[in-house]
Amino acid sequence: MSNQTLRVGLIGAGGIGRTHLASYERVREAQIVAIADINEDLARAAAQQVGAQAFQHVEQMLEQVELDAVDICTPPSAHLEAALLAIERGLNVLCEKPLAHHPDAAREMVRAAEEKGVKLMTAFCHRFHPPVVALKRLIEAGELGEVVMFRNRFAGPFKGVEERWFSDKEIAGGGVLMDTSVHSIDLFRFLVGEVARVQAVVRQTNPAIGEVEDTAIALLATEDNRMGVVEASWSLAAGFNVVEVYGTEGVGMVHYWDGFKSRYKTLKMDDWQPLEEVGPDRFVGEIQHFVDACLGRAPLQVTGYDGLRAVEIVYEAYRVAQV
Repeated sequence: MSNQTLRVGLIGAGGIGRTHLASYERVREAQIVAIADINEDLARAAAQQVGAQAFQHVEQMLEQVELDAVDICTPPSAHLEAALLAIERGLNVLCEKPLAHHPDAAREMVRAAEEKGVKLMTAFCHRFHPPVVALKRLIEAGELGEVVMFRNRFAGPFKGVEERWFSDKEIAGGGVLMDTSVHSIDLFRFLVGEVARVQAVVRQTNPAIGEVEDTAIALLATEDNRMGVVEASWSLAAGFNVVEVYGTEGVGMVHYWDGFKSRYKTLKMDDWQPLEEVGPDRFVGEIQHFVDACLGRAPLQVTGYDGLRAVEIVYEAYRVAQV
């Protein structure tokens, strides 16, 4: 690494790839030096923005450019192949969620990274959302007592989803549970505990979507019956998008995109207090953490195993919902 700058190859220059690209520009210790996308025009346009080299094929990029890490932002079914190519060369990997389109593929990624001794991080950006960071700190300090109930709703119209890969089961691995609720499941594991049991109900509200669910509820439970409700939809009207945790001593609420302020209240308090944390937005925070971990400045706090567990739990939800 030249002067402790992480040289990163970006794989996939579509929507989330562009979000990652913009975020790297705010992380001083990393530089996107190469971009690969099967759409070469897309790769070239993105590469031009940051002075990187453009490639149509991942193998070509890995052979021709000296890298320390890759950031995978392709559709889920392409994650495994890209990750294995990078891991085989000893590169650290940041991979968008879901870690893979199927638990077996996710398992293979985790195993390969462990065998090679490289870092594999799942891009669960919500762990780095400043109010969620503040909420986690409150929970760890015991301010909310024992957290017994959790609720997370990420829902609202996804216009045109029936025309995109998100609704193609072969590529995505599922519908809204796989796309959106992997975040929710990870937040439950992050804030409450490991999932021991899951129940689910899924529905297709928009018949044009094909063979995947566009609306779902999952009920999660730990071994000691701390519980969570996860709600997701691509088809229902938008309302509150929120993470709520309820403990024996207090409650915390993180709001997204709905105009309400994140807040918390304990039994000792008369009024709600703002749930605030100074820090970068969740994508910059996520990438900064990956870079810090790769440079040996911090232990990796969200791993390939976390991504694997979320995919396993989604598939268990599908099994019990009889999809």
